[in-house]
Amino acid sequence: MNRLILVNKDNILTKTYIPRDLIIDPKSGKELNKDTHKAFTNMNKAMDNQGLSKLVLVSAYRPYDYQEKVFTRKVNGLMKEGLSKTDAIDKAKTIVALPGTSEHQTGLAIDITNQDLNKQKDPLIEEFENTIHAKWLRDNAHKYGFILRYPKGKTNITHISYEPWHYRYVGIYHANEIKKRGMCLEEYISHIDKKQ
Repeated sequence: MNRLILVNKDNILTKTYIPRDLIIDPKSGKELNKDTHKAFTNMNKAMDNQGLSKLVLVSAYRPYDYQEKVFTRKVNGLMKEGLSKTDAIDKAKTIVALPGTSEHQTGLAIDITNQDLNKQKDPLIEEFENTIHAKWLRDNAHKYGFILRYPKGKTNITHISYEPWHYRYVGIYHANEIKKRGMCLEEYISHIDKKQ
C-alpha cells in the first residue's frame, strides 16, 4: 500500500476502492490497515509507559457508503441549525470529507481521543488540543509514523478545518520529514514531486 496516497477534494477514491491489509482492532472493533494498527498500538504502549492513559480509537477505516452517511448526517444537522441546504453542504465540506475524499477510506487515518472526552456524545472536539494527550502526540506521534493530518494554519491547503484528533499514518521516515519541515501532506507530496 502507498502510505503517501493523497486523498482530498482533488484526489478522489472510487466507490469500489477497498484497501488491502485491513485488520480489526480487538479493543475498539474498528478496522484499519495492519501497519497503522501496529504503529497505533506501539504509540499507545509508549504513552502508557509514560503514565498517560491510553488513547481511544474513535474512527478508522470507513467505506465509501459509510462516508456518505456521515456527510449526509452533518448536512442535516447544519440544516436543523437554520442553514439552507446549499449553505449546509458548503459548510459540511469544511468539516466532513465528501464520499471518496475521505482518508478514512484508505485505512491509514485514525480519529483518536482520550478516555475522558470519549464519554461525551461527540468525543472528537477541538478541546482535545488542550489535553496532555494531544501535547504528547504533537511531540511524539511522528516517532511512530503518524502526522497530524489537518493542522492549524493549513486549511487553505487541505480544505479541511483544523482537527487535533485526526492522525494519518505515513511511516516513520515521512512523518519525521513532515514534522521537521512543518508541512501538511499536500505540501510534502508537492515537495517530493519537485525533487524528482
